[in-house]
Amino acid sequence: MAKEPQMKGARPIYVARAKQGKDSDYMTTIGAAWEFKEGEGLVVRLHFFPLDGTFILVPPKKDE
Repeated sequence: MAKEPQMKGARPIYVARAKQGKDSDYMTTIGAAWEFKEGEGLVVRLHFFPLDGTFILVPPKKDE
């Protein structure tokens, strides 16, 4: 069984956001990204998958 990737820190450095629909301007948070503890890279966890396969990573707001 594969080992779970280790994340550096408790707070994510990015959140993943995607449009709620193809014609929507509203974006919703679908996951987050943390620095990879064992080297360069990010660990990304998505709670939902965007229908068109596209999402953005942005720094979290202070209240997230």
